[in-house]
Amino acid sequence: MAGKEIRKVYCFMIEADRLQIYLASSQRGAVRVGLFLDKGPDCISYFKRTYPDNALVEDKEMNYPLLVAVESALAGGPVSKGIRLDIKHTPFQMKAWQGIRAIPFGETKTYGEVADMAGCPGGARAIGQAMHRNPLPLIFPCHRVVTAKGLGGFGGGLELKKYLLNREKPLSNSL
Repeated sequence: MAGKEIRKVYCFMIEADRLQIYLASSQRGAVRVGLFLDKGPDCISYFKRTYPDNALVEDKEMNYPLLVAVESALAGGPVSKGIRLDIKHTPFQMKAWQGIRAIPFGETKTYGEVADMAGCPGGARAIGQAMHRNPLPLIFPCHRVVTAKGLGGFGGGLELKKYLLNREKPLSNSL
């Protein structure tokens, strides 16, 4: 009986202002983006928790397409829709994630509005679950999705969500 195939995951960390951004890609495409305010663990340790059975290698070159996409997202530019992905998702999750790419830089939409955009009226909770499972924040800007009464949740914590939203506002107002 053959053993389980070990997948190689290439990781790399960049910094932007107070953000530490962890990138992970495989031979097939972008795998994950992790975000920390100020100081997080080292890159290999961070991804080892998510991918304990994978070989982890620090490598900027393998993450170059993801790096370019993240830098563009941070600057308010377009994120290439052609970026190759290597993520697990349901068709609904991908529809929701692709839909939030239409939220302009510096703006927000409610979970209900995103549900309507995804053709799922009344599906705000389902959208919330899809946002919670988003492996590529910034590529799919889930921080721009809020509740009708406030910020809502965020996998990286509300302080990080506030930071990302506030970081976009001055840039979008200066255009």
